[in-house]
Amino acid sequence: MAAAAAAAPPRRKRWLRWVLLVPAALFTLAAAALGVAVARFDPEAQKPRIAAAVEARTGRQLTLAGPVGLKFSLFPTVTLEDVALANMPGGSRPEMARVGRVEAEFALLPLLSRRLELRRLVLRAPDILLETDADGRPNWAFAPMGAAPPPGGATPTDAPPAPTPSAPAPETAVVATPRPPPLSVERVVVSDGRFTYRNGQTGRTRTLAVERFRTEPVAGADGLLRFDGAAVLDDLPVTAQGEAGGPARLFGASEASPWPVRLTVAAGGAEARVEGSASQPLRGRGWRVAVAAKVSDLARFAATTPNLPTPPLRDLDFAATLSDPGPEAGRRFPRFSDLRVSVGANDLSWLWPGLRLSGFRADVPRDDAPFAVEAQASAGDIPLRLSGSLGAPRRLLFGAAAPEPWPIDLGFGAGAATAAIKGRIADITRGALGFDLELALRVPDLAALSPLAGRPLPAVRDLSLDSRVAERGRGFGAGAFFRGLRVSSSAGDAAGDLTYVIGQRQGLLGELASRRLDLDALLPPPAAAAAPEPGAAAPPKAPKDGRLVPDLPLPWAALRVAEGNLRWTLEELVAGGVPMRQVLVAVAVEDGRARLDPFLATLPGGQAMVRGSADGTADPPALQVSAQAANFDLAPTLAAFKVPPRVAGRLDLDADLRGAGRDLRTVVGGLSGHLGLALVDGAFDAALLEGLPPELRRAVMPQGAGAGGAIPFPCGALRVQAETGTARLRALLAETGIGRVSGEGGVNLRDETLAIRLLPDVRVGNVALRAPVNVAGTLAAPRVGVSREAAVAAGLGALLSLQRTPDRDLQALAGAFGGGSGPPLPDCASQLAAARGGRAGALPSSSPPSAAQSAPVAAPPAPAPSGGGPGGAQRDLPRQAEEVLRGLFGRGR
Repeated sequence: MAAAAAAAPPRRKRWLRWVLLVPAALFTLAAAALGVAVARFDPEAQKPRIAAAVEARTGRQLTLAGPVGLKFSLFPTVTLEDVALANMPGGSRPEMARVGRVEAEFALLPLLSRRLELRRLVLRAPDILLETDADGRPNWAFAPMGAAPPPGGATPTDAPPAPTPSAPAPETAVVATPRPPPLSVERVVVSDGRFTYRNGQTGRTRTLAVERFRTEPVAGADGLLRFDGAAVLDDLPVTAQGEAGGPARLFGASEASPWPVRLTVAAGGAEARVEGSASQPLRGRGWRVAVAAKVSDLARFAATTPNLPTPPLRDLDFAATLSDPGPEAGRRFPRFSDLRVSVGANDLSWLWPGLRLSGFRADVPRDDAPFAVEAQASAGDIPLRLSGSLGAPRRLLFGAAAPEPWPIDLGFGAGAATAAIKGRIADITRGALGFDLELALRVPDLAALSPLAGRPLPAVRDLSLDSRVAERGRGFGAGAFFRGLRVSSSAGDAAGDLTYVIGQRQGLLGELASRRLDLDALLPPPAAAAAPEPGAAAPPKAPKDGRLVPDLPLPWAALRVAEGNLRWTLEELVAGGVPMRQVLVAVAVEDGRARLDPFLATLPGGQAMVRGSADGTADPPALQVSAQAANFDLAPTLAAFKVPPRVAGRLDLDADLRGAGRDLRTVVGGLSGHLGLALVDGAFDAALLEGLPPELRRAVMPQGAGAGGAIPFPCGALRVQAETGTARLRALLAETGIGRVSGEGGVNLRDETLAIRLLPDVRVGNVALRAPVNVAGTLAAPRVGVSREAAVAAGLGALLSLQRTPDRDLQALAGAFGGGSGPPLPDCASQLAAARGGRAGALPSSSPPSAAQSAPVAAPPAPAPSGGGPGGAQRDLPRQAEEVLRGLFGRGR
């Protein structure tokens, strides 16, 4: 037994020796075999195998035009030169990617477990093109050999599958043991690179020129890489630096160990910082980042971001926390909180002349809660303010599962003026439906806001406006409803309901009522006339065309773009300084036709009514106007219009005129209809006779009537009937204290020529004068004259009226020249009825002289002549008759 025990230790030692020697021999054999294999390895011979492997995986040809090198060590380095990967068929160039030189240093042992551990990767002069074709198919969507290419816009085959919103993650899941990633990279160096993106549908190309980029492990940090680089995006220099988890942490991220990232980017004077982490970075889940950015001048990014609005704003500050919306979110928009946007002082003259922003700030604590806004600005010397709150931005930007009210509470200020909008939108998810807003406006002095309007505003004070506002159509696209509208100011007031229509035609619908409205107070002050420059010649006056009616275009085009139906009642209205009471205005515009039915007002002289219509659809456009007034007192009306009251009396008006044309002159030139004026118990200023020759004026002037005296005008009648531009006198009579005048004839409205024959019957003392007066010329330049024959006849008639026994020879001579008594003038009552269109009306309170009374009165028998001339004619005419004849013949003393 003792001998056996003594022999045991040598056997155990021999067994241990073999256990140690066999692995050593195997390792030595493997090392020798590896050394032989490496010594005999030819990298150039591997080119076909490498190219075939890449083509089998991607379906694209790999070209290795340069040499392939291998540097032997514990960490071998492979070098490739002039490497190119083919582009998709129909691409803008043959190669999708070209690299001048590739250096890859890798570890050997991880290859035994089918892992690639790159200790260093160097890319020199890479030129990579990412593009889409006309159908939107990307060139980075690879397909293995023999497989059909993915359709346009398809996700690359090696991209992670997109999450399915309708399938939420289960509450419990089996946590698998993390496995090492198939790829690990420690250091990456890129220099002189170029990355290009081309949109085949729009043809737009973006280029990123990489000057340098590198990564390296962070000392003392497990799997954390530090990176920095410099590039030029189009023409914008960009620098970036930061830290992020390496491939090991990227592939092995979890809730307990999320993948971290910290990035700082600077470009164009702006800087952005991003810091956060993601628990499932490869699936885009479980991420949360804090973003902060400062932009000194947003306009610098206009060329780089052509599809984004880049107004010329300066000093922008943005900060927010963004996070994954979760698998239950149907639309993958991020959640955000602690959002802050601020804008510093800016000149906003590009938006509104003279507008300058002092500051703007918006604070959003959560995307599902209301947020506050605040701004200060100025326009010239007027300070502007904005403050208030709006509903949750998430519902505005991304919608909601069900309609929810979206509140609005905003206040505005401009100097001493304030405005407030408060209410809600019933459904913000479908383009803003169901506006219910309360609008309140207070303006102590409207003229003080003239700099905002860019023109003088009327001097209206204490303006107040209140109304409920709702949209007409989606988002006010078709107009707005103003219900319970109340307006008051120093210029008047109004209340009612209005609808503002927007569409192919615009206008107002509704009813308003006012206690008082002063239209004159709503007119802006007249602009001050510019002083002429010293020595500057006065501009030449426009040549006159000899027409009274101007060639003024009428606004027919407005009827094609306007639509409305407005009825407005006013207890008191002031227009042009004329006070009116009990005013009714009813205007309707529809389908290119307008109607005023009626305009009814009580003026100082009485009530008047006007109706009108316009048809812009006719060819040519048609216009119609009618007006009526009865027992209208002229004196107070003329005084209200600030017209010298040279005519007084009670007037009846009956007018109905129609015409067609695109300008006023054409409309007047084709008028049809009638105009009637009837005046009773009137008087006119003797100064109106200043146009007569002095001798005739002194002769016919009533005794004691001076230049400012009043001459009785008990009866006046005028009736004009027009047919397509030809106007004829149907009634004309003027009975005054110096005689009666009738007439006949007409006016050609096309060329404004006159052809009127007046028949005066004037008696001064014992002198009777009846001489026809012809009115010719035009409306702008009438000519009044008496024919020689009529003048001789009138003179002989005046002479015979002074003789006690008319001379038979003179009577015959007067008859030969057309003199004599002639037919009697029409009576007042018949002419008034004709002027009124047959309607009954007031007659003069004092009966005017009848036609028989106005006929030449036969001279009483004269006594026997004593030394008189032939026929007993008086040799010396009375002084008054001499003045009449001098005035008639137009001769001086």
